Amino acid sequence: MFQSKWIMRSLVILLFALSGAALVLGIILFQQRETLKGRTQKLEMAAKQVAATLEKDDTNPDVKLTLPDDQLKTYRAKPGGPPSMDGPLNQMVNAAQHQLTRLNNTREELTDTKTMLANTREKLTIISNDLVAAQDTIKEQNVTIEARNATINEKEVAIQKLEKEKTDLLANVETLKQQTADLEAENRDLTDANAVLQAKVVELDKMVNPELRKASLPKGQLGSVAFVNPEWNFVIMRVSPESAKNIIPNLELLIHRSDRLVGKVRVQTVVDNLVVAEIVNDWQQMPCEKGDYVMY
Repeated sequence: MFQSKWIMRSLVILLFALSGAALVLGIILFQQRETLKGRTQKLEMAAKQVAATLEKDDTNPDVKLTLPDDQLKTYRAKPGGPPSMDGPLNQMVNAAQHQLTRLNNTREELTDTKTMLANTREKLTIISNDLVAAQDTIKEQNVTIEARNATINEKEVAIQKLEKEKTDLLANVETLKQQTADLEAENRDLTDANAVLQAKVVELDKMVNPELRKASLPKGQLGSVAFVNPEWNFVIMRVSPESAKNIIPNLELLIHRSDRLVGKVRVQTVVDNLVVAEIVNDWQQMPCEKGDYVMY
C-alpha cells in the first residue's frame, strides 16, 4: 500500500514536471513560430521585390516577373489546393540566371566598350592635340596670309599708280609724238623753203657773178647740136635743164664729133634748154653738123 502511494506520487510529480516542460517547450516553440513566421513573410516580400526586378523575357524588357501570393505560402501542394512554391521560385531562379547571364554579357560588352572608349579617348586626345597644333598653325598662316594680303594690296595700289603714270606717260608720248611729227613736218617745210631760198640765192649769185655759174658747169658733155646755120654762122644746141641754168652769154663751148674737135662756139642766148651760140671761125676745124656734141 505504501509502495503504491509512492508510485502514484512519483507519477504525479513526473506529470507535473512533464507538463511544466511541455509548457516551457510550448512557450519556446511559440516564440520560434513568431520568428519563423516573420522570417517567412520577409522572405516572401523579398522574393516578390526581387521578382519585380527580373525581366520576364527578352522581347519586352519593361514586363517584369510577378509571383502570386498564394503560391509562396504553399510548401507542399495538396489535392484541390494551390500549387507549391517550387514553380514560381524556379521561374524566379531561371529568370535571375538568365538575367545574370545577360548581365555578364553586358559587363563583357561594357568592358570592351570601356576599352574602346579609352582607345577612342586616347585617339581623341591625340586628335585634339593635333587640332590645337593645326589651329595654331592656321592662326600663324592666317597672320602670314593677312600680311601677304596687305603687301598684295600695297602692290596693287602701287601697280594702279604705276598704270596711271604709264597711261599719263603714254598720253604724253603720244602728244610728244604728235608734236614731233608736227615739228618734223614744219622742219621739212622749212628745209624745203630753205632749199628753195638757197637755190634762189645760188641763182642770184650766179646772175650777179657769172664766174660762179661757169664754175657750176660740170666738165664734159653738156648736150648736142640741134640746128646749124652756116650762112648766119650760128648753131642751136639742146642741153639739159640743169646745165642750161649755168650757161651764160659769151661762154665758149667746144664742139666735138667722135674723138675729133670740130670747133668752138660762143653763147649768145639761152632759152629754156636751148642755147643759141655763134661759131668762132678761128677755131673752126670742120663744118658743124647736127648731132655733134657740146662739151665744156
